[in-house]
Amino acid sequence: MFCWGANSHGQLGFGYHSELVERPQQVDSLPFEAETVLSIGCGGGHTLVSDDKGDLYGTGWNNRGQLGLGHTEDVRRFTLVGRFHFQLITCGWDVSGGITVDGDLYLWGSNVWQQVPAGGDKFVPTPTKLALPAGSRAKKVCFGLRHTCVLTESGTILLLGKSKWIQKETTMQTVAHAGIDFYNLELAEKITDVASGENHLVVRLENGSIVCIGDNKFRQSANGADLNVCKREIVKLDSGWSHSGYLTKGGQVYLWGRNNYGQLGCGAEPGDEPALLDLESNVTEFCLGSQHGLALTAAATDGLFTWGWNEHGNCGTGGTDNVLTPTKLEGIRRVTKIAAGAGFCCVLVKKA
Repeated sequence: MFCWGANSHGQLGFGYHSELVERPQQVDSLPFEAETVLSIGCGGGHTLVSDDKGDLYGTGWNNRGQLGLGHTEDVRRFTLVGRFHFQLITCGWDVSGGITVDGDLYLWGSNVWQQVPAGGDKFVPTPTKLALPAGSRAKKVCFGLRHTCVLTESGTILLLGKSKWIQKETTMQTVAHAGIDFYNLELAEKITDVASGENHLVVRLENGSIVCIGDNKFRQSANGADLNVCKREIVKLDSGWSHSGYLTKGGQVYLWGRNNYGQLGCGAEPGDEPALLDLESNVTEFCLGSQHGLALTAAATDGLFTWGWNEHGNCGTGGTDNVLTPTKLEGIRRVTKIAAGAGFCCVLVKKA
């Protein structure tokens, strides 16, 4: 496992904290085998890992119990949280979520905006199962600054927390269940994927089209034909704080939204339309941090690229200047998984 970028809370798992780590460094003394990892989540200042044994590990910022350890003290090395059998882990700014193979949803961390939720508690320090309306099973969970978004296996979206950023023209129904108010977004088609920024959502419908909902100050929620140039060919959505993107079946990444730090990887030009990420070969995986990105190309032995905001060395290039176009990270080979948070990155590699 290699990590780099902001480490102010020990989120890189090195056993110490620092403002920046400018180049990828290997994490020593991992309590899990990299080959067994199913999912990695990177948040505002914490990292979570789930493995095929069912174990959950965490390191970093824990002021709201977002590591799930039952307390609010930061930890600087990966520490066993417990056995939950999470297939998918997602981290928000100071909140976390996990989904089991049975579609059970667990949430923990900050509850200031009732995004977990747990009555009047301001935080929930242990993974807590949330019963969804009508016996729904969770397919995906993602977080904004003050909200939680759940995609169910039946193709609906349920929101928790603050939702004033949703446009008035968006139809939303309140569904009360087990003493909790869920907000059900009503769209014309079944929903197959969703990603969340600070105050916006990017939604993929069953017919292949993309719909954006929420804050559009930086055109991160711009709708129209331009977003649907690859209709029916999209295999993944992701979003940073105020920019978004998708990966196509053909291995191309398109990005749109805010570009003041080079988040779109196309230089410093405004991102009025989706920009094609210019890489040397097809992309097999990509992810967006708060204001930077990672992409893994088909040339997996040395095809790891970064771009965007780099104040904490989170692009791994050996400096702190913003990286306006995709730049290859040398020396990291056999990459299998990638993850990006708010100013830091983690990747897993196969043993030689």
